[in-house]
Amino acid sequence: MTSQAGGPASEKRAGHTRIARTALRKTVETMTARAFGVGGSNVTADLEDDSGKLGVRLSVQLALPPLLAPRKGAATVFDQAQAARAELVARSMELTGMELGRVDIRLTGAKPAQLKESQSKERRVQ
Repeated sequence: MTSQAGGPASEKRAGHTRIARTALRKTVETMTARAFGVGGSNVTADLEDDSGKLGVRLSVQLALPPLLAPRKGAATVFDQAQAARAELVARSMELTGMELGRVDIRLTGAKPAQLKESQSKERRVQ
């Protein structure tokens, strides 16, 4: 196989590849949003150097279910954060080639989730 210039496609080209800081931040935010099952606008990330690794500080806004509602899963928010941290470390290397160092997760915005009308136990009679 040859390239458009006529040389072999496997020929190494001089240069380097850089991933912009914004692209890294957005990638980490998206992975975090998926891990917590929230929208991307509910996650913010700050990146920093952690002794040659990528240090990450995350803020995640979670909507907690009403206290009296039955729980769907047995995992606590702390269990969920630990699982998300492990997933981020593994997926970061896979997607960006960068090794994550310290991953700090701050859970914020814990507001009761609003029930949708279809999920409400009250029924309207007409």
